[in-house]
Amino acid sequence: MSNTATSELKMKKHSEDGSLKILGIVPSGYCFGLQNLTLDFFARLPPAVTSYFLTTRWTDGEFGRRLDGLRVPYSSTWLGMFSRNLDRRNLKMTVACLLKLPVAWWDFLRLYQFFRPDVIYLANYHEVILLWPLLFWLRQRVVCHMHDPPPAVAFQRVSFFVWRSAVGRFVCVSESVRERLARLGPLSGADAVIHNGVAIRELDLPRRRASHLRERFNWPEGAVIFGITGQVSPAKGHTDFVEAAALAARDNPDLRFVVGGKSNEFLERLKDKVKDLGLNDSFGFCGWLPSASDFYQAIDVLVMPSRQEEGFGLVVAEAGERGIPVIATRTGVAAEVVIDGETGLLVAKQDPAALGSSMALLGNNSHLRNMMGARGRERVCRMFERDKQVEKFFRFLANRDREC
Repeated sequence: MSNTATSELKMKKHSEDGSLKILGIVPSGYCFGLQNLTLDFFARLPPAVTSYFLTTRWTDGEFGRRLDGLRVPYSSTWLGMFSRNLDRRNLKMTVACLLKLPVAWWDFLRLYQFFRPDVIYLANYHEVILLWPLLFWLRQRVVCHMHDPPPAVAFQRVSFFVWRSAVGRFVCVSESVRERLARLGPLSGADAVIHNGVAIRELDLPRRRASHLRERFNWPEGAVIFGITGQVSPAKGHTDFVEAAALAARDNPDLRFVVGGKSNEFLERLKDKVKDLGLNDSFGFCGWLPSASDFYQAIDVLVMPSRQEEGFGLVVAEAGERGIPVIATRTGVAAEVVIDGETGLLVAKQDPAALGSSMALLGNNSHLRNMMGARGRERVCRMFERDKQVEKFFRFLANRDREC
């Protein structure tokens, strides 16, 4: 575990002036919603806060590069993940994590002794499980940010009883997450819900769609573009999106569909399905654009057809901020962001027919799209403005009045 001289000087300076020192444990292999939220919040904490991150060596390097860009010091160790699945891939991952765990514990203790944090922040419960013996022994103030609690089966309830003993306070990204966490065991009054936040920028309404995606795929000016973006996987409902698109396109041949996200094996299978359904002329795959805003500005409707219980679904709030109506599945948290029939439409999970009908409805009615987009923006500006959420997050981390 290496530490730069610059990082050492910075940490020593802050240890002398009494500022809040946060040790963040975020072993992120890739950068998706959870990691982006963490980076966004920590980048905007007050100057009196000093942060240091412990990351994993099992990574594509993007999280570290983002920390470098924010000039936040960090070290890396072998923090992995356990899995109850016994297939070859997950078993290999669990064995590797167990073999490297003593090294991770040693690196964590060295960093703890060196940095002397006021608060240990863990981005999810997996890190609590990995470090539970040390966290329990240190009796330090520990905050766990809950994005996706485990299912409330008997094994997980027993497990929660153990690792919860090392956590002083939970901060949940939605009421839905808090409800799911409470099914595992009792929570305390000190635990809180702090929604994810998005930056609010100026926007003229009714919004005008940017042309770069339409021009890239040579679509007509009058096309209505439905987009899905983020992690590309079966659990995110991409297959349902394609099947719904085929149904909606029968009703309105001017509808177009675009998928944003990093290429992987599943994306290649998705392209085959698009071809099999005869949708090649109506579908575009734009990859991962440099800015999420580039994607939102070039679509008319965002679709989030997730098959799983989403922690928050940041893309929904980001689209709302841009005045874009949303079609989402009822994932629990979706109803906290989307008001059905006012700022967007909610449909059942894994129901391509209902999803396709919703696409057709919005695709055929520009007035309804504009109305829902405007109402969605007003709601996001009022409830999910990033700076307000960061301030709540800071007060939560800095609260020394309650037992943590």
